[in-house]
This record gives sequence, C-alpha cells and structure tokens, in this order.
Amino acid sequence: MLRLDGVSAGYGGLRIVHELSMHVDEGEIVALVGANGAGKTTTLRAISGVLRPVEGTISFRGERADGRRPATLVADGLVHVPEDRGLFGPLTVEENLTMGAWTRRGRAGRETVAMIHELFPVLAERRRQVAETLSGGQQQMLAIGRALMARPRLLMLDEPSTGLSPKLTWAVLDAVKAIRDQGIAVLLVEQNAAQALGIADRAYVIEDGTAVLEGPGPELAGDDRVKRAYLGLGTAPESTGGS
Repeated sequence: MLRLDGVSAGYGGLRIVHELSMHVDEGEIVALVGANGAGKTTTLRAISGVLRPVEGTISFRGERADGRRPATLVADGLVHVPEDRGLFGPLTVEENLTMGAWTRRGRAGRETVAMIHELFPVLAERRRQVAETLSGGQQQMLAIGRALMARPRLLMLDEPSTGLSPKLTWAVLDAVKAIRDQGIAVLLVEQNAAQALGIADRAYVIEDGTAVLEGPGPELAGDDRVKRAYLGLGTAPESTGGS
C-alpha cells in the first residue's frame, strides 16, 4: 500500500531523514520507534505531502505520492493526524467530525459516524460540546475520529498518547487495533515504545533518519538493543564471581 524507497527529507538545508526505505501493507499496524530527533515526524510529514523529499520516491496504492498536495492524498485515502491534533477549537465535536468529511463533499455517511461513536462513545455523549473544552484524551479521540471521517485506507498517527494518562493511552491504542481490524492500515509513531511494539504487526527502529532494525513488533520488543535503547531495560550485569 505504502512504500518509501531511499527517501531523504528535512528542513532548509538540514536533512533529517536519510535514504529511508520502508513499507506498510494493507490492514496492518506498523510502528516507527526511535529517539527524539530520529526523524519519525519528518517521515510522516514527507509521506503526507507537508514536506517534499529531496531524494527517493514515495508511492501510495501503486502511484507516486511524493510531490503531490496533501489534500489530494487525503482524498485518495492517506490521512495524517499530527501530534498537535489540529482540531478546530471553537467548533463542536459534531462540527469537527463533519469537517473531516470535506474531501467527500460533506457526505460523512451514517455508518462512518456510527463506527466512530462505537470506538469513542464519549464523542457521541459530547457531540455538542466545543472541542477546545474537551480533556486531552477526548481531544485525541476526536482527532482520530475526524480523520476516520475521510474514510482512510492508511491512517498515520503521530504520538497519539502525548499528555495522556496510562489508562487513556491504552484506550487510544486499543482503538488503533480496532481500526486495523476494520481493514485500515495504520502507521504509528508513539513515544511509548513498549506499547507501540506491543500492538504493532511490524515495526521499524529509526536512528539518525534511517531504519536500522525491522521485524514483528513483539520480536523487536524482545531485542536486547531495543530494550536498552528504547524500553529502558538494561541487561543484568554479569557476576564476576570474585570475593
């Protein structure tokens, strides 16, 4: 569905992503794991058309995506939820959801709204509440719900657990699994590497803007290098056996 081949991207003359190659297949969750500044957000921005790669190619559903406008990519089914969520604060929950269907000329579809309300019942309860008065967790749910209104084939989420309690973080990540189970592929950047790897079908470890490890999420979670660098789990020191 999505493929990056040798992609380099950055800001001005500074390259953050270096010859990155990766792919996301239909109906799977793929996590990007790495330290702050490794290039994860820059990668999502390049895919969504916010940044134009300086090298390499990006294809989505068999067609070139690099160089295309973000709006056309959204209309084709590639939807990006940024870390800042990008909600329309003065608008209600219901109005924000409606805005999410703009590429479909406002025809949201009752089945889509019903699916979002099933994922996030609080959005139905608070449909007339102004978005900027919601809690952080509710705003994140609304940001994801609004993205789903565009009927994505691939949903990209940048740090969806930022500022959330552990309980709300798990609620959001459980919703991500439910979204995958409905056939929507997910590309996930998540600050909590352990949780991201726990739900990912596959994952990439990004260092200095390039992929250094790839594999099933649970397999990478058990890798000693990943444990030490990203999960905060050092290996036990060997006993010297001396007195």
